[in-house]
Amino acid sequence: MRDAASLPLRLRCVFFFPVLLLLAACSSPGISPQAVAPNVASEAPNPEGIHPYQGELMQCVPYAREVSGIDITGDAWSWWDAADGKYERGHLPRFMAVLVLSRTDRLKLGHVAVVVDVIGAREIRVTHANFGSDPVSRRIIYDSMPAIDVSPANDWSLVRFWNYQAKAWGITYQASGFIYPERAVTTVTTGPVPTS
Repeated sequence: MRDAASLPLRLRCVFFFPVLLLLAACSSPGISPQAVAPNVASEAPNPEGIHPYQGELMQCVPYAREVSGIDITGDAWSWWDAADGKYERGHLPRFMAVLVLSRTDRLKLGHVAVVVDVIGAREIRVTHANFGSDPVSRRIIYDSMPAIDVSPANDWSLVRFWNYQAKAWGITYQASGFIYPERAVTTVTTGPVPTS
């Protein structure tokens, strides 16, 4: 049997080129977690629970307040700070928790959505209103839209929602976390008890 060095150059290239490609793929930096959806339970969610409507545009804040029972007002992005000391907050999804999306150039007022199902550690279903990129999609109430955590730390700080029109995961949004419907526990401190 001949060794690789004794093979003609053309044959060596044909043989070694695929090997080099495989090695290059192994050594290249990984794709950013913000750009790739994690392996989740649903492939292409069924578009049930999509309710287009006519008339006045329903904003996400009053809709989330009505559905969740969390009594906070103000722009969606401000809910995270407004909940401090009033409601429990965290970075794990729970049933009826409100997911707060941060204010960005794209979401100037932020956005809120209510968790209606926890599928797994990195996948949930939410109900929300006024979420879309055009007048038609903004006039839809979604009962059970899939959302996934794509944050490197698995802390739900970066989220993607299923885009029914594109039949693919949408862009990445920054999230502050979840506001839970349970009221925050406050500790009452009292001064020293008089002894006389």
